[in-house]
Amino acid sequence: MKKILLVACCMLLSFVWSATAGNVDKKKTDANIFGHVIDKKTGEHLSYIQIQIKGTTILTVSDDSGHFKLENLPVGNFTIIAKSIGYQTQEKPISIQANKTLELTFKMAEDNVSLDEVVVSANRNETTRLMAPSLVNVLDAKMFETSHASCLAQGLSFQPGVRVEDDC
Repeated sequence: MKKILLVACCMLLSFVWSATAGNVDKKKTDANIFGHVIDKKTGEHLSYIQIQIKGTTILTVSDDSGHFKLENLPVGNFTIIAKSIGYQTQEKPISIQANKTLELTFKMAEDNVSLDEVVVSANRNETTRLMAPSLVNVLDAKMFETSHASCLAQGLSFQPGVRVEDDC
């Protein structure tokens, strides 16, 4: 469930960025950055990691194979940031020069911050699971995979006591 939500957010972010990037008049500096993002512990490539030049609106997201590319960047000294939910944010100082291409590798370490569960209750106020007056069920990724639900509404229809309305 978390990965589906993360993928959807990254795809939306990538779409919004590419839609607005066409409206910006960029100089052709031929200053580029490419590279890849890997897990520090396992060495595996990480997908959907946000790569951003700090203090600007220039950003991208690593692809399915953990690679990224930024083209025609402004010339100067900057800090590039790699961040994602579940991993520690990494920053690297860079010097971008016209007609030069930099190759970067980010080795991301897991962030062991655990998130608290979210309980949906009838009183419309946020509450923890222990404080909820009546708990019907806890949803997990296995339930969504078993029911082949492609969205949250389809997954909720398999829960006792829950009715999803689409035409309100």
